Amino acid sequence: MAKDREKNAEYEEQIEVSDELEDGAVEEVEPAVPDRPTCPRCGWRNTRPSYSKNILDSVLRTFSLRPYRCRSCGNRFRVIRRPHRD
Repeated sequence: MAKDREKNAEYEEQIEVSDELEDGAVEEVEPAVPDRPTCPRCGWRNTRPSYSKNILDSVLRTFSLRPYRCRSCGNRFRVIRRPHRD
């Protein structure tokens, strides 16, 4: 139930922003966060790395395909990610 409230609050914020843009305001572009891929289903960047569930995930990991899960819609997807070198 709390997730529904959060989604409604986010949706209301989007409506307020779109109303402000109609008044002639300049849209502020949010900088892309390289560590958070965009969800292909809903388009949000509210994602997190997902756990490897099976052998296929382990094999795909060798090809830099990492599993991610969207916190907004729950979609699980894979993205090409290179390991960070420090």
